[in-house]
Amino acid sequence: AFSPKLALIYQPIATTSIYSSYTNNFSTNTGTDIYGNNLKPSIIDQYEIGVKNEFMDGKLAVNVSAYKIINSNFAQTALLDKNGNANTNSSLRELSGETTSDGFEIDFNGNLSKNFYFLLGYGHNFMRYTNTTGLVGSQVEGEQLIRNPRNTANGSVFYTFDKTKLKGLKLGISAFYTGERFAGNNNVVGLNGGLNNTTTALSSYNALIPLSGFTTTDISAGYTFHKISILAKVSNIFNTLNYIAHDRYSINPIAPRQFATTLSYKF
Repeated sequence: AFSPKLALIYQPIATTSIYSSYTNNFSTNTGTDIYGNNLKPSIIDQYEIGVKNEFMDGKLAVNVSAYKIINSNFAQTALLDKNGNANTNSSLRELSGETTSDGFEIDFNGNLSKNFYFLLGYGHNFMRYTNTTGLVGSQVEGEQLIRNPRNTANGSVFYTFDKTKLKGLKLGISAFYTGERFAGNNNVVGLNGGLNNTTTALSSYNALIPLSGFTTTDISAGYTFHKISILAKVSNIFNTLNYIAHDRYSINPIAPRQFATTLSYKF
C-alpha cells in the first residue's frame, strides 16, 4: 500500500501558526465476510486546515481546526448471514460503502499560573454514508452512522495549593458532554424502494434508535507529601444514566458513579 502525506505550515508571527495537511492511510479490517473471505483494507483520506495561537506569553493556547475524512471501505458487522438470516456474529463483517466525516474542533489550554490551569474543548462531526450502490440491502446515502454524536465537549479545571497547611493538595473537576446519536441499525434500501433493516421486508420502517445527549462530571483530589502520594477520584458524581452503542447489536449503559483511590510511594 502507498500512503502519501503532505503538510504546509505558515507562521506569520511568532505566536501563530497556520497549517494545512493531506494524509492518505489504510486500516486492516478484522473478521471475514459472510462467505469466510478476508476483508479488503479501508482506504482513508484526510484533509485538514487549522490555526494554532498562543496568548499571554504562552499561558493561553487556542487551537482551531476543520477536517474532512473519507473512508472508501467502511467495515461493520454484517446485517445478514449467507443464508439471509439476521446475523449476530460480530466476526462476520461487510464493507458497506463510502463514509465521509466533516467536522471542526476548537480547544483552549490555559496555564495561568503555576497553581491553576484549565482545558476546554468542543468538537462537531457529521459522519454519514456518501456513496453506496443503491441496490436492495445497501446503505442509504446521506444517513448519519450509528454511534457517532455530532457534538462533543469537555472542560477541566485544576488547582494546586503551594502555601499554608494545604501545600501539596491538588483539586480538579471535569465535565464531559456527548451529544445525540443513534443506536440500532442503519436503514437499508428495501424491495419497495423504502427503508428497511432486512432485504426481504416489504414494509418501510425506521431501524434507528435515537439516544439523547448526556453529561458526566468527575471530581478528583490528590496530595503529595515527600515520597508518598494519594489520589482519589469520584467519576459520574451525579450518577447520570445513558447508553453507549458499540455496534449494531450492542447497547450498554455508561458506568455509574464510581470511587477510586491510588496510593503510591517513590523509593
